[in-house]
Amino acid sequence: MNRPRTSTGVLPMIATVCRVMALALLRDRGAMLMIFALPPLMFFVFAEVFSGTDGDSLQLRVQVQDRVGSPTTGALAEAMVADPSLAAALLPADAPDPRRDVTTGEVDALVVIRTEPAADLGADLDAPPPIVVVSDAARGLAGPVVAARVQRLVQREFTHLGVARAAALIDALAGPYTVEQQEYLGIALEELAGEPLNDGGGASQDGLVAQETLNGVDPDRGGISYYAGAVAILFLLFSAMQGAISMIDERTSGIVDRLVATPGGYPTVVGGKALFLVGQGVVQVTLIFAFAGVFYGINWLDRFGPWLLTAVLAAATAAGLALLTASLCSSRQQAQTASSFVVLILSAIGGSMVPRFMMPEWLRELGWITPNAWAIEAWQGLLWRDASLVELAPAWIVLAAAAAIMIGLSLVRAGRQAA
Repeated sequence: MNRPRTSTGVLPMIATVCRVMALALLRDRGAMLMIFALPPLMFFVFAEVFSGTDGDSLQLRVQVQDRVGSPTTGALAEAMVADPSLAAALLPADAPDPRRDVTTGEVDALVVIRTEPAADLGADLDAPPPIVVVSDAARGLAGPVVAARVQRLVQREFTHLGVARAAALIDALAGPYTVEQQEYLGIALEELAGEPLNDGGGASQDGLVAQETLNGVDPDRGGISYYAGAVAILFLLFSAMQGAISMIDERTSGIVDRLVATPGGYPTVVGGKALFLVGQGVVQVTLIFAFAGVFYGINWLDRFGPWLLTAVLAAATAAGLALLTASLCSSRQQAQTASSFVVLILSAIGGSMVPRFMMPEWLRELGWITPNAWAIEAWQGLLWRDASLVELAPAWIVLAAAAAIMIGLSLVRAGRQAA
């Protein structure tokens, strides 16, 4: 016969349950770390990643090359080096093939001063702009942002160039200036040349700055080819983590004791899991790129061999990381939290969520510790830059080494757990 429930016994029971759960949490240091330490860290990383994505705070790697070498162009180049929004690195006038650094991603944009900017009424309005900003189509945002910053710099520090061009346009459209008007205009231009406008005002710099976009193998598919690789490695990590969590169930349910008796012991079982996760990952990546090829025209089959090698190495790295993470966790809940954290952090700083060129410099360099950055770099080199095998080798070596180390550590850890 059930006893009647009284309100006086409910509150103590609730308090007891809360106390039991609190004690369990306090004894589980791993769970405390996941619950209280990782969320602030996650916020910090994502705040740093996304804080650099707006146009004003975007930190881009810029180079400037002065091919003229006149006092005016030299002052322009020095101003670009000193301007905090550009912080450009100065290249020699005879630097060989500076556009290659843009294509390979070493720099985000190249500013070339190719002709002398006219500061008089004799300006040829049909001549090409004296300043050109070179960027890669795969980083479509970099070119317009750098061009806008260069225009703002010229407008602020070299206002007389814009005024002279505007005056030349008026002279061409409305008829020549009188001698007296030319004298007054010359005096005004001299005064403007010596007094930069700190408030950003001044004449428009239209016609002084142009943009040039370098196209890859498929000019219309730069962004699509990037995100094909970015999404592929992201879901490789997610699916591998979910598959590796079965190791936790085997330990908690006692199945490990039976698996120890199998030929080769428990490490052999973990090796089989690694092989399965690699095969599953290759199939998963194949489906992603097949979809990209059918619906977006990504031509990945022309270099199927290097593409397949990249897919295998990326899947092996994801499998190794997943197995190592699972082997270090003591409960399924801990493994699920840890795996989500690891995947989100690596994907955020590795470029799967936001292209790395849009991140702060320190975070951009930190991204090289992630498999995401190397996998994306390899696939981008294949699909966009038509990179040679030698150029792709560093990414392959890093992925292969990471996969071997992490799978090896997982096997060692499995052997100790089964002992």
